[in-house]
Amino acid sequence: MDKSRAREIIKKLTSYTKYYSVVNIRGSEEGVTRFANSEISQNINKSDISITLTLYDGKKQADCSTNVLDDEGLKQLAEKAEILLSSAPEGEYSHFDWKPEGLNQWINEDLSTAYNAKGRAEAVKKGVESLASGFTAAGALILEKKIAAFGTGANEEVLFADLDNVQFNVVVTNAASNADGGGEAISYKNDLDIQGAFTKAYDKAQRGSGAVTLDGGEYQVLLSPQALGDLMFFTAYSLNAKRVGDGLSFTPGITGNQDFGKNITVNDNVNDKRVFPWYFDYEGNKRQAISLIDKGIVKNLLHDNKTAQKVGAAATGHAMSNKGYGGFPLHAVMDGGTASKEEMIKSIKKGIYISEFHYSNFINPRSLLVTGLTRNGTFLIEAGQLTKPVNTMRFTQSLLEAFKKVTALSKEQEVVNAGGWAAVMPYAVVEGFCFP
Repeated sequence: MDKSRAREIIKKLTSYTKYYSVVNIRGSEEGVTRFANSEISQNINKSDISITLTLYDGKKQADCSTNVLDDEGLKQLAEKAEILLSSAPEGEYSHFDWKPEGLNQWINEDLSTAYNAKGRAEAVKKGVESLASGFTAAGALILEKKIAAFGTGANEEVLFADLDNVQFNVVVTNAASNADGGGEAISYKNDLDIQGAFTKAYDKAQRGSGAVTLDGGEYQVLLSPQALGDLMFFTAYSLNAKRVGDGLSFTPGITGNQDFGKNITVNDNVNDKRVFPWYFDYEGNKRQAISLIDKGIVKNLLHDNKTAQKVGAAATGHAMSNKGYGGFPLHAVMDGGTASKEEMIKSIKKGIYISEFHYSNFINPRSLLVTGLTRNGTFLIEAGQLTKPVNTMRFTQSLLEAFKKVTALSKEQEVVNAGGWAAVMPYAVVEGFCFP
């Protein structure tokens, strides 16, 4: 689908109803190459597109969706939405007047040739061939083509975006010791470092023999950018204005309190060239580059139209939907420090290096208490060197406390996969990280 086709659908659909109408189109096409035991096990293509029509009648609102794009499907969508609207209760808000910002002009790099089925297979093959005998690899290489369009029946302008991106993950396993290590990469350009991800995973798997089990307790830890990004997700999610209003956040709002250490600064910056250029949100608002945490102090919350109107603020362009779910950052960038990764390792007399977390989740969002497991490359640090691998450990940690005890951040920053979007994170040393 291109902008012309999206405009045609939006104008046709809105003509089928007398009510104020808003149309969102979301779609993706994926080419996925999965591999296991160093062999390609699956190569598939899948596509999906969905159109959501929202109708307003005063303070009544109704939403209805379809993936049938022909004329009959669009007419049925409008009819069903009107039926839902007729029985909908009045809400708090009427429709929001949309002012198009002209944000549909950016250059998308076409990755469909470099990462077609043949290109993906060749990249996986090259990575597998770089491993020594006795090591196997499993993972996936994904080409995703995202599209989005937004328009209303009251405005001729239509916003349209398309974005190619590639995502890669790999786990390398040492057959002799059953040790493994992980690596990942994500980009919207033709620069995905697949071999670098293989090398990282291979190095961890080579180091993985003779894993030890540690007792529970508090440890000094060095978090990789990937592990730090996992924790930062929960912190950034807690700055959603809807969650703040519902009492499901660590903060009641913009208080000026020193919630985190003075070395913690995080922005949501759509203009950073390392993250994806996705310039408008689900409500057609311009996605603002915004300070989230500045030197440990919360500076802004993320608003959609409804949460913004409720508190008399401006929408920040981070709407996850048009249903009042608040905002979420898709372009998180955390400032680094002055140390190198190597210097950080050398500074630790006894601690743990953590490559990845998984199965992480809230225990108590109001205290930012989170739990999860380590995986794919966890190592003891002794006398400033990585030594023995460490078996899987469960952590249970208040991130309010953890981000007050960050004693070093790396000058290196890496692009990590944050829920299918790109974020930028450094390495971080945290004191007293809790493994119960």
